[in-house]
Amino acid sequence: MDLSLTAEQRLLVDSARSYLARDRDLTHVRAMESDARGYDPVRWHEMAALGWLGMALGQEYGGSAQTVFDLVLLLEQMGRVLAPSPFLPTVVVAAPLLEELADDAQRRRWLPALGAGELVVALALAEPGWRDESENVALEAQRHGEDVRLSGRKLFVPFAAHADLLLVAARIAGAGTSLLAIEPTRPGVACRRLSTFGGEPLHEVAFDAVAATAGDLVGPPGGAAAALERARQHAAVGTLAMMVGGTERVLEMTVEYAKTRTQFGRPIGSFQAVAHRCVDMRSDLDALRYLVYQAAWCLAVGRPSDLEVAAAKAYGNEALRRIYLHAHQVHGAIGFSTEHDLHLFTRRAKAAELQWGSTAAHRERVARAMGL
Repeated sequence: MDLSLTAEQRLLVDSARSYLARDRDLTHVRAMESDARGYDPVRWHEMAALGWLGMALGQEYGGSAQTVFDLVLLLEQMGRVLAPSPFLPTVVVAAPLLEELADDAQRRRWLPALGAGELVVALALAEPGWRDESENVALEAQRHGEDVRLSGRKLFVPFAAHADLLLVAARIAGAGTSLLAIEPTRPGVACRRLSTFGGEPLHEVAFDAVAATAGDLVGPPGGAAAALERARQHAAVGTLAMMVGGTERVLEMTVEYAKTRTQFGRPIGSFQAVAHRCVDMRSDLDALRYLVYQAAWCLAVGRPSDLEVAAAKAYGNEALRRIYLHAHQVHGAIGFSTEHDLHLFTRRAKAAELQWGSTAAHRERVARAMGL
């Protein structure tokens, strides 16, 4: 396993950091928290022009056929500026699902548009009562002649109200877990934005006898379970990658504050208790980064990745909590102020901890993967 970056990957990182540098002051992030859409369509199309939206797509669909590892490198740079966009739900989660499950006609209809920035796609997975995203799908699609009727609710669907397509996980009677492609504008679909701690545009989506035809089915009836598990792994690793980038930025902020904030006539960073907190932040961050890289590498080369993904998520949940505790201890009261940038990163780190499985659940997966 070689986790060192190639020349092309270093170029990707440098170019991404250069493009995203204009948002370093996080003014755009604050603006998008109160924006109905939650992202800037102009910047979305700029990302498409840079080739970012087609990174996960095959060349036959206008993409560059790059790997999950390359996406993680890009997400890390996005995390440094908390870039608000549907990149993770569309490119990291939905695109691989469509490539794996969709038929040829569906792929040619959706994937080139996705890579061109003309299609925002979100996975509608979580349901009321779920403890995390790994629960069994209960939403039922009842057969109605040749079609099905979808009734029920999905929760925490990103960018749902302004997405072009929702990939809805549902159980078709007699067939098991399936995936249906439903437009949010279809009769019977209603989206309601939720108030979230992290500030992301997450929605409750209600389906009231929504009609779906055989052409809306993505993949064979009952054939989506394995692909959805891989989508969960992509989402978990992608979310952690953004947090690695954001936390690197927080560490830089914390060290700079420790250098410039004086107490008792000297910078607080000169006190051992403060310096040790910064060192602990660095240690946790480096460990998390390489666990994320390891999980992404396994996904990229097609190796079994249950152990690596679960280890990254289990460690990441605890590491993020420790790192941000240290950051707030060093900053003191100013770090809790909404005028300071630290709270923007802290809220998103807490939201990331609560997504894609708890620490206990992933530790159990680690144990099972190790044969314990």
